[in-house]
This record gives sequence, structure tokens and C-alpha cells, in this order.
Amino acid sequence: MVDQVRIEQKSERFAIVLEHGGSMQEMDVRDTYKDAEDFAFYVARRVKLDVYVNGQKLLGRKG
Repeated sequence: MVDQVRIEQKSERFAIVLEHGGSMQEMDVRDTYKDAEDFAFYVARRVKLDVYVNGQKLLGRKG
């Protein structure tokens, strides 16, 4: 698996998951996709990884 920050649907909410070095950690759960995306890009900038949703890399806001 590729090291990444991922947005996953979790019921009616959205989980932000950090996958790094073979382990996964749920970083947060947000009520809206927009909030989840904003937080995912924040985390991605900090750890210098890309953001993925449904296996597709999101473009445009990686720091």
C-alpha cells in the first residue's frame, strides 16, 4: 500500500485516515465532505503525502 492520507465515508460522516509505514490511523471524523477534505489536505501538508478518495488522488492543494 502507498503511504497516503485518505478520506473514507463512514455512515453519513467522513473519516480522515493516515496510512504510513504499513499502519493505519483514523485521524478524525468530520460531518461534511468539505470539512474532511480541508482537514485531509492540512494533514497531508504536514506529513508530505497525497490525499486520496476512492482510490483516486486529489489534486491541487498539496503543500
